[in-house]
Amino acid sequence: MNPVELFFHHGAYTLTRIADASDRFRDFMPYVASVNDAGVVAFQATLRVGGSSAYTAEGGVISAVIDPLTDPLSEVISHADINQEGSTSFYGTLPTGGRGVFAVRNGVVITIAETGGSLGPTMNDDGTVAFRAEPQSGVSAILTGSGGPVTAIADTRGPLSAFHGLPVINNGGAVVFRADRKAGGDGIYLGDGGPLVAIAETEGFFSELGDFPVMNDAGIVAFCARLSSGGSGIFAVSNGHVAPVMDTSGPFESYRGVLLNNAGRIVFYATPRGGELGVFTGPDPRTDFLIGLGAPLFGSTVVDFALNPVSMNDVGQVAIRVKLADETQIILRADPV
Repeated sequence: MNPVELFFHHGAYTLTRIADASDRFRDFMPYVASVNDAGVVAFQATLRVGGSSAYTAEGGVISAVIDPLTDPLSEVISHADINQEGSTSFYGTLPTGGRGVFAVRNGVVITIAETGGSLGPTMNDDGTVAFRAEPQSGVSAILTGSGGPVTAIADTRGPLSAFHGLPVINNGGAVVFRADRKAGGDGIYLGDGGPLVAIAETEGFFSELGDFPVMNDAGIVAFCARLSSGGSGIFAVSNGHVAPVMDTSGPFESYRGVLLNNAGRIVFYATPRGGELGVFTGPDPRTDFLIGLGAPLFGSTVVDFALNPVSMNDVGQVAIRVKLADETQIILRADPV
């Protein structure tokens, strides 16, 4: 254990094929899949007959989250995040052409905000959604909402100039995000509608911060970063204490992203020395390898994969979008044994 109580799972995983783009689905790219503690996977898919929607899969049964023919949305244009209650949230397009962020609870479509956005939202178990938007011309913002008035977490009218990645909300309503600063450099910040707290900034120790910080319900924030002294690593912050989790002094030459759950389990994607980008469940690139570029899978080889902070649940299951060399696209769930 390190000082902020994080750990790796060193056991085996099995790969469960959740969906593939071989029948009604044409494409899962470029979005990631999410998974809740029941193992239900949510994902966006483009249909062979046209249009796109969000789907959930459980026990081999795939269900549409919305029906474009009857629901007040024509397309889903981001990943779909799923919470423990089975509600989902995503960016969507209205038949009028407008865009917004929406949630579906018990089959009912709820408008969180009618606004343009980028990437995808995240949602906590209370149904509060954190998302990026442009509430007015020339202003970018991080907002939260659950169907009523929205709460501004941060915007570009102050010292911040732009946002990257996606905002991650925990069950306490706190949101962590990465932003550029007008004064130069970038930072990772925590907010709940009051004053922002700087988790890490590119002054001194860090030279560059990863776009996808993640936070659990204990308030532990994990992220990838480059060091001013050279090299890069995975770091965790709790109560102001910064702890290195892994760095490039070991068997990995670079780090791309990290996932963290409420149990404190870490999964990350990185490049081993002399190897290819992959997903790893621990510090040994040989024994803790989960999936990666060039790896054999289902009679072909992996040429692309995607996951982000919404892709791991508290059980340690990981949802991964994969593309193979034979053009097959698959949504997988990795299940720890």
